[in-house]
Amino acid sequence: MIGAAATAGKFPSLARRAYDLLEEQLVTLRLAPGSLTSEKELVDLADIGRTPVREAIQRLSAAGMLEVLPRKGLLVAPMRRSELQQVIEVRRVLERLMVVKAAERAAAQQRRALAVLAERIEAAHCDLNVFFRLDRRLDELLSAACENPYLAQALNTLHCQCRRFWYLRRESLDLPRAAYLHGGLARAVADGDRTGAIRALDEIIATLDRLVGQLDILS
Repeated sequence: MIGAAATAGKFPSLARRAYDLLEEQLVTLRLAPGSLTSEKELVDLADIGRTPVREAIQRLSAAGMLEVLPRKGLLVAPMRRSELQQVIEVRRVLERLMVVKAAERAAAQQRRALAVLAERIEAAHCDLNVFFRLDRRLDELLSAACENPYLAQALNTLHCQCRRFWYLRRESLDLPRAAYLHGGLARAVADGDRTGAIRALDEIIATLDRLVGQLDILS
């Protein structure tokens, strides 16, 4: 029989696995924007267990990726241009603060990890799926290096929304340039170059802004 302490120790990792799996399904549009689903369907999809999946649903709801509809189920949040423009507006300000603080505060091990990641991102200029996985890893490293959990939490919500939009517009994405800019951001933070980090970030956000502006309607 598994003791309570052992169960508690395993639960966070199970909840994280459920969150990662469901977020990937949302980001890659396998759970389509505007579609209805249910807790049971997500439990079956994750194949992990109801309690961890329920926690993942709560986190994804807080991030604006799922909407809980009483007595109807769960709505996969639609993507609307006006809302994405608001996301970009906030992200532009908050992420500048994050990259500056990460450049100032990153530990030696984090700087080494960012330097290695920069090379891996730049090498992924021909593989979209690898690029997306490394982009998420970059977000995680910057969140940890900035040493501000409030800032990291606020940006996690925005990053989820943006990753989903990047995937929607993947065929319009200049992947070699995106890889170059994201690699440059990682390298600048690794080097403690605050100005270079802001410059790379501003170009990334400008690219995202242009892609959003090209769309007339997002359902």
